[in-house]
Amino acid sequence: MKIERLSAKAEDYLETILRLSETPRGARTGDIAEALDVQPSTVSAALKSLKDQGLLDYSPYGAVGLTPKGRQVAEDVSGRHVALRRFFTETLGLAQEDAEVTACGMEHDVTPLVLDRMALLGDFLRNHPGMAEKWSAVRATAKGERAPGVESGLHELPQGVRGVVMAVDVDGSLRKRLVEMGVTPGVLIAVERVAPLGDPIAVEVRGYRLSMRKAEASKIRVKWRPGLI
Repeated sequence: MKIERLSAKAEDYLETILRLSETPRGARTGDIAEALDVQPSTVSAALKSLKDQGLLDYSPYGAVGLTPKGRQVAEDVSGRHVALRRFFTETLGLAQEDAEVTACGMEHDVTPLVLDRMALLGDFLRNHPGMAEKWSAVRATAKGERAPGVESGLHELPQGVRGVVMAVDVDGSLRKRLVEMGVTPGVLIAVERVAPLGDPIAVEVRGYRLSMRKAEASKIRVKWRPGLI
């Protein structure tokens, strides 16, 4: 049975109801409100909406039950949460608290393909102890202190996104030309056009337009600045 994806808030309600329904008390309005940190009146309105969508069996003052359709959605959300949390703890080596918070934030948007590939990566590392040891050593170097933003070579900067030049690692006449046009660390640069075969690349910086080979552009490090164009 194919079910349309719901809003993150609706999925939170169903996941919470699934968890509470497995307790002796069952899922009740007050307990749902406490779990989600909202007012009981807000819960009542949400439950009515979910009932109208065929996801809940619900009547005021009684325990809330999931329909088969609602249970399928709730179990899917819960499964995504568990899979993400496992990946974050076992593969990325995050603490349980960080893994839980991150899983809560991603569980509503992660696609089945992403989850499948995350699981495959986890399985691969578990089945190749030597690779897992190397990965554990590498991941330990990440301290969460890197400034936010994507860094790449200029050749990877998408059209329509400006980048801040971080470093210029080219020599000879091209370096002289770039410096003359102001391509130095800290300035904004953009890719205006890429040839059909990926070479050359036309860029714009300080009002100048110049062309360079893809190999040359790859030696200019930039930090992406989405939204500036």
